[in-house]
Amino acid sequence: MRHSQQYQLGRWQVCPKTNSIKNKSETRMLDNKSMQVLVLLIQEAGKVVTKEKIFEQVWAGKFVAADILSVTISKIRKALDDSARNPIFIKTIPNEGYLLIAEVKKVESPYLSNMASATRQQLAAICCVLPILFLIWYFTQSDEIADPQSLNVHSIAVLPFEDLSPLQDSQYFAEGLSDAIINQLSQVKSLKVISRYSSFLYRGNDSATEIGKALQVDAILDGHIQKMGEQTRIHVRIIGTHDGQLLWSKIYTGQSDNSFQLQDEVSASLSGVIDNTEKSEEKLKQNIDAQAYEWYLMGQYHWRQRTPDSLNKAVTYFKHSLALEPEYADAHIGLAISYAFLHTFGSWGEMAAINAALPHIEKALALKPNSPLALATQGMLLSDKAAATGNFALYRQAQDAMSLSLEIESSATTHLWYSKLLNRLGKQSEAVAHLEQAIILDPLSAPLKRAMSFLLKSMGKQNSAQLMYQQALELDPDSDTRLLDAAKVSRHTQTSILTMANWHRQTPALFDACSSIEVCEQQVLAYLSVGAEQAARVLLDRMEPLHGHFVHSLDMIALSESKNEAQILVNIRNRVFRLPYSVAARLKLARAQYRAAQFEAARNTLLQVYPSWQHDTLGRIEVSTDNYQSIILYAASLIQLNDAKRGQQLLSKVENLLGQGEVFDKVQTQFSLAEVNALQGNHQRALNHLANALEMGWVESLNSQWWTLQNNHMLQPLQPLPEFQTLLAKHLETRKKLADRIDGLQ
Repeated sequence: MRHSQQYQLGRWQVCPKTNSIKNKSETRMLDNKSMQVLVLLIQEAGKVVTKEKIFEQVWAGKFVAADILSVTISKIRKALDDSARNPIFIKTIPNEGYLLIAEVKKVESPYLSNMASATRQQLAAICCVLPILFLIWYFTQSDEIADPQSLNVHSIAVLPFEDLSPLQDSQYFAEGLSDAIINQLSQVKSLKVISRYSSFLYRGNDSATEIGKALQVDAILDGHIQKMGEQTRIHVRIIGTHDGQLLWSKIYTGQSDNSFQLQDEVSASLSGVIDNTEKSEEKLKQNIDAQAYEWYLMGQYHWRQRTPDSLNKAVTYFKHSLALEPEYADAHIGLAISYAFLHTFGSWGEMAAINAALPHIEKALALKPNSPLALATQGMLLSDKAAATGNFALYRQAQDAMSLSLEIESSATTHLWYSKLLNRLGKQSEAVAHLEQAIILDPLSAPLKRAMSFLLKSMGKQNSAQLMYQQALELDPDSDTRLLDAAKVSRHTQTSILTMANWHRQTPALFDACSSIEVCEQQVLAYLSVGAEQAARVLLDRMEPLHGHFVHSLDMIALSESKNEAQILVNIRNRVFRLPYSVAARLKLARAQYRAAQFEAARNTLLQVYPSWQHDTLGRIEVSTDNYQSIILYAASLIQLNDAKRGQQLLSKVENLLGQGEVFDKVQTQFSLAEVNALQGNHQRALNHLANALEMGWVESLNSQWWTLQNNHMLQPLQPLPEFQTLLAKHLETRKKLADRIDGLQ
């Protein structure tokens, strides 16, 4: 398929002969298989090219993993600056193949057209012979071309290795090698190693200085692999980021059916180059069957995708690996993580996932007692089990496992899991510190920024959580779960709920079986927020089993509709008992106590969350963008307890803060100003702010609250007023129209 014909594809000129695409300012390279796929799509422009046809023509019947095509298309899109979500070049046709939608033209080459036929034949013969001569030379060169001395490197980023094999079918091995090197180098105590999420963003980037500046590292490590027949050759380089100078390089050669040992040799060798300290104990060697290792790499690749379908694939691959190598510790770890994630990102029940995962972690630790990932995974599972069962003794075991893991290897993943455990134990400042350390190791990780936003939200820091989530969104604006994540951090608006409904309609596969219950949970709560009960019921009928926190939310909504504030209070007290260190749970308890007219209890609960308020007698509490909603509740409680002067002083401070426009959520700002002015007795100003909030799209957010505008406890002074009833009627009409629209979409 490779030929001299060139094509104009949008602003890019495609040159198959040199495997390049170029425009007026730059040239980008593609690997051979990616160029062949692109040329096939160009030749079939305007027609759907099936996956079967691509495999038949490009891979010529060779056995390759099905996912290699997705990886190849992703490479092409990246080179063309194309987007799978909003394509301008290549459109994915679900369950069929791919369609080139951009205009394409042939580029005539006068020089080539005037060449004599004989000359072209001679050149073609030379071009055929040269690659063969090069490969003969390449595979017969000495491996020992590296400077053996130790490098003075304090921080490093490992880029994904490039697959230069003729069939382009070793992507799993290339990424697995990068992962192994990251894991090995992370155990060097004096070395800062950037995690894969951030470093892999620079796939194909040749500018060491640019990468070094972005990731704040001294050096980058990159390389490529090439499989040729029965041999595998790995070329590794370490490049300084200050001046782009090559600091170290080496070529490793081994048998393709012994790739596990070859990877082990490379990663161990690199650790010695960067860390020249004496190793007190010799690394345990293990011979792993080549096919078992291949299955393991494929499973590892898929569990990282964190979707129900990819996790089920990962489980299958890890099981295949263990069928060949029952004592393969890393495969046991991968299977355990996949099972655990099938609860978080799939439809498995929490205890079912934990019980399936724990035996594999126990087996892995019996085989590799000091595996940092096995220890971290054990800690994560025990922490989840403690939260699910209320067996707090498990938290100590989980903490011990994670602490030991971090002693062996400072990993962003372990810091993330440890922060979740510490948050459950009420050690929020330590939880933030560990998550900050994870971000230092993985500075461009959108998932870590999202995790930080969720942590801040659980700590009652609503505004900080929303600002952090915006940072995550900047790093990953096309995240498949951005609507779900936004619903966890922010209040709903009419627009956001309608957007979620359109997402539901446009991605039916995600919702048809509710294979990821977490997604459907947020969708149901969004629909119920506007009264779209039919759409909510459709999803509820598909969800099994329901998570405990979701059942709690549904119960709260039902009890609110029946105005059973006493039972709501009982339910939330029970929730606090299950989550004794949760700030968010205690703030909900204080709200429920106020609604149940237990004003002193509400004040005392708030003082447990904010103990410094205990000593304030003059209304001098510092108001911030994170605590202003809690202060409104505290001030309202003081007014009910005949401490009106101090309560009104606090309300004035809140009003002043909100008037400065520093709160991220402008809709909630207007609604909170309505509450403040209602409590102050400024009824007309309160009505004006309420009208502004409704006009801006304010709507009940039943993922955050359980009451409606009709029975909002802070707006009680307004409820008898005709103007309030008019606004309420208009709001209910808007909700009904939105509910009808959503029900009609499904």
